Amino acid sequence: MSAATLLGLLLVSATLPAVVRQLYPPVPDGVAADMATAVVVLGGGMKEHNGGWVASSASLRRLVEAVRVARSRQLPLLIAGGNADPATGRPSEAALMAQVARDIYPDGDIWLEPDSSNTRENVAFSVPLLQQRKVAAAILVTDRSHLPRAMLCFDWEGFAVSPHPVDRMPDPSWMPSVGALSHLPEIWYEWLALLWYHIHYD
Repeated sequence: MSAATLLGLLLVSATLPAVVRQLYPPVPDGVAADMATAVVVLGGGMKEHNGGWVASSASLRRLVEAVRVARSRQLPLLIAGGNADPATGRPSEAALMAQVARDIYPDGDIWLEPDSSNTRENVAFSVPLLQQRKVAAAILVTDRSHLPRAMLCFDWEGFAVSPHPVDRMPDPSWMPSVGALSHLPEIWYEWLALLWYHIHYD
């Protein structure tokens, strides 16, 4: 097999959702979802829009799934995400996501963790809020690639979670897709972030 043919096969395989899916960091075992008495969703950023701030697409897709789970199970929803800047009027990620959550889930019980600035703090600041409300286990909603790092942080806090990934991989699994290829930088980032977290926090 020539080098060009091998390179071509590698490039094609990198566009197959079924292949790319195998590159995700593994998700640790969690508790059963039926043990959870709350849902937790982690923010995925915000962006400027028309002179103000709105939740990013990552935050919104996580939030929509978290609301669906909370509504179906009749559980409260904790939204975690900070990065507010009072000097510029920038709100927290949690506040922006909560605005959307209350629009689509007006009768929901929404809690906020608005002070964190990264995944480690999302979890470290959320756990006391959950414990104050007598929550011993929660369903954790975030992107599939981000889930292992988030669960690692909950494990460090000694708090039980049930993983609920937001999976954006295109279907069907064996059809080449540019969308699958676009996941690779995110996957490599998460592997590096996991390594850094183990070095820095563990």
